[in-house]
Amino acid sequence: MFTLRVHTSLITTATKAAALPTSEADTSRAVTSPKALVLAAGLGVVGAIAASLFLAFISLGQTALWEKLPESLGYDQPPWWLIVLGPLVGAACVVAAWKLPGKTGLGPLDGFHFDVRPAVVGSVILAAVGTIICGLSLGPEAPLIACGTAIAAFLVRKQPAQAQQFAMVLGGVAAIGAIFGNPFVTGFVLLEFAAMGALPAMILIPAFVALAAGYLVQVGVGPLTGLGTHSLAVDGLASYTQVRVIDLMGAVAIAVAAAAVALLARGVGVRVVVLARRYAVVALVATAVITSALALLVRSSSDASIDAVMFSGQEGMAEILTLTSVSTVLLVVVAKLVAYGFALGSGFRGGPIFPAVFLGVATATVLTLVFPSLSLTAMVVVGIAASTAAALKLPFTSALLALLIVAGAGMDIAPFAIIGAVLGLIVRLTLDRTGLLDVPSREPAHQP
Repeated sequence: MFTLRVHTSLITTATKAAALPTSEADTSRAVTSPKALVLAAGLGVVGAIAASLFLAFISLGQTALWEKLPESLGYDQPPWWLIVLGPLVGAACVVAAWKLPGKTGLGPLDGFHFDVRPAVVGSVILAAVGTIICGLSLGPEAPLIACGTAIAAFLVRKQPAQAQQFAMVLGGVAAIGAIFGNPFVTGFVLLEFAAMGALPAMILIPAFVALAAGYLVQVGVGPLTGLGTHSLAVDGLASYTQVRVIDLMGAVAIAVAAAAVALLARGVGVRVVVLARRYAVVALVATAVITSALALLVRSSSDASIDAVMFSGQEGMAEILTLTSVSTVLLVVVAKLVAYGFALGSGFRGGPIFPAVFLGVATATVLTLVFPSLSLTAMVVVGIAASTAAALKLPFTSALLALLIVAGAGMDIAPFAIIGAVLGLIVRLTLDRTGLLDVPSREPAHQP
């Protein structure tokens, strides 16, 4: 209790430094003042702790449901009925969350949200827990941001609105940093947001401090053990020590293919949104049933596990690289694309990043099986960068993420990360001009 009071006092004092400046210069000085940076560090710690606790709860829930429960019943893998019931339970959690204030907030097709307040975070977290633990194809990054922004808003609830917004961004930034295992991925996200005008550049330094403080929570300091980091590395890829012309040529084709697959998933999500707005429960149940059916189909007809279709895809990336049948991997790509697309638009809550990464890995694997002269390592880097850039429109972040995931392969893969990210963005921008990927606006209420 004493520690909490001390941290709250520091934050309350520090936010006054960032409150209501009278000019841009005043704002810049305010957000880089010692008090504001103390605020940033404090919120970084708080956001990282909240995110780590959320991730630990998700891990425990998935282990209990998908490993411990089958083992206790004598199964060596999840039985078919659990694969059917799990996503349906997730749908029930979302329906229950609709009855809470906030009604689960905006969905994964609407981008990142740093405005989730304590009054509505319960609905967001309940829907996300049901979605992620019960096996729907979305990642944890969106609810992590919600955890960070809500707890930051609570701690500075008595401060002016501008100070609250400042604190919420810092808390959300530190929280999402917990999933990447490296503060620089989130740092690149912020830089790209600032470049696009979606985030004021003056907040970058405090946000960087928050990321550093949050990372210390994960890795620990001196004798104090951290809460642990999350590795993004994909095992099973050979090192890449010499750039080859054939790989550069293949990179173009794979980048376009991976971007197209990721955008097909988004296109499915956009169409499902229309259904979900008219028949909300039907869309949830349909998504749950389709996800279960695809997971059972892939497991029964191939060597792949349900991880290739269900969940975020983080655990399934290493597995997909071991598959040697073109038809099997192609089946996985189609199944994941459909499951991910339905989850994006049907009302489930989670993040879009890791399923897109998985689709990039799977697409690259298919094409390297068809053209074995291509380097799997280089093509996986291209696929990850292209699919993520197409999904997020953040090319620099996507290239860095691809490099980190395949970090053990050596730095000769760097050009492939850039090729993938740039071409993925070009494909996305080209399709954006058609309007096919735009989330339709809500129709105005009928007036008698």
